[in-house]
Amino acid sequence: MSLRNKLFLSFIALITLNILLFKFVFQDIIIEQLKDDRHNQYQAEKDAAEKVRLNQLLLSGNFRDPIERQELERQLPEDVMYRMVVTDANGNTIYHRPSHAYSLKLSLPSSTKSDLKVVAEYHFQQEPPREGEIVVYFYTDEYDMMATKGVSMMLWFIYGSLVLVGLLLLALFVRWILRPVNELARVTQEIREGKRLVTFTYRSHDEFGQLFRYFGDMVDELRFSEERQSEMIASIAHDFRTPLTTIKGYASYIGSGRVADLARIQKQMGKIEVKVNDLEKLLDELQDFTMHNTEEVRLNISRIHVKGFLKGIIEDYLARVKEAGLAFQWKLRVSNELHIEADETKLRRVMENLLNNAIYYNKPDGSILVTCDQREGHVLFSVIDKGEGIAAEDLPKIFNKFYRAEKSRNRNNGGTGLGLTICQSIVRRHGGELTVISEQGIGSSFSFTIPFYHR
Repeated sequence: MSLRNKLFLSFIALITLNILLFKFVFQDIIIEQLKDDRHNQYQAEKDAAEKVRLNQLLLSGNFRDPIERQELERQLPEDVMYRMVVTDANGNTIYHRPSHAYSLKLSLPSSTKSDLKVVAEYHFQQEPPREGEIVVYFYTDEYDMMATKGVSMMLWFIYGSLVLVGLLLLALFVRWILRPVNELARVTQEIREGKRLVTFTYRSHDEFGQLFRYFGDMVDELRFSEERQSEMIASIAHDFRTPLTTIKGYASYIGSGRVADLARIQKQMGKIEVKVNDLEKLLDELQDFTMHNTEEVRLNISRIHVKGFLKGIIEDYLARVKEAGLAFQWKLRVSNELHIEADETKLRRVMENLLNNAIYYNKPDGSILVTCDQREGHVLFSVIDKGEGIAAEDLPKIFNKFYRAEKSRNRNNGGTGLGLTICQSIVRRHGGELTVISEQGIGSSFSFTIPFYHR
């Protein structure tokens, strides 16, 4: 069932419930109140007529006697609209007396006798020797009668009006609520069809507007990732093609039989082995990236002596740094007893990647500084070089997936551009963060933190 139909049925159910509640609760209250009012009026009329009947002897006397009239008037109610007429044998009116309520109604500027309707008449024949009769007329307001008769019609009119207004509001509400939903469906369909440059026509500061902004950021990230992925695939294809072409050339040369010197053959085979190692390195980096990207890698946590760990790495890199013609310094400002809980292999991978980058991207007369500082609750590792630095426009993106700054340089040193992404993933899995400070032409400083205890 569509959202439109669900909203429509929910609204109809709500309106129906309110109508039934109004009809069977409020309408009954109104009708019962009207019935009570009519019953009370009828009872008052009946009581007044009964008093007239009981006073027939009094009425059969001389109505010109003020004492007799006052006695009768005192017994009759004044809050009921009635008029009492006493006639003789010839039908001539010998006495006429309206109630106070009747007189008050006629005294109103907008009232006329035609507005009053007789709802009851009581006729009493005078007892002999008197002839004639006594007639009591009871009245009600014509508008009261119309209101009483039309109360049901009025209530049903209210019901109908509520339904019509409700349907109108429902149509407006559904259109308003479904507009962003339809907009999101349209954009989703465009993305499904392969479009990535999509635009939103819905602009608002409500929850839907916030959702569209998040969705737009997601689409931009998707487009960015696909572009980087395409670039990475092209770069990897080039990185594989270069050593494969070299291997093919050496193998073809050796297989041609033109080389008879064993030493020369061994030299060519050594070059082939170097290129094969380069291919294995590329494959290992791609595999590591895939594992870290899918969060399938597990950390092998052990207790690591910080100074011993760093000194081992420094010793391994002394020859390489010296061969590159760079100055190499280190400052290990931690206690000899300091240990941390981490995956030593993964942590070594991070340090080696940062040192490799510091060597590759350094100046001919540059330098590398490795520092280690003890902070509250964690250890801060840093690799600082005085090399080329990173451009300001590339700096926010160097940890992104598939991003490669200065692609030709990455290609020349055999990298895939995934090293920093993998390093960031390893550091975050340890509960730390890898950060960079760099200025083009001056150098870069990569730092990361590792907590004392792994959680």
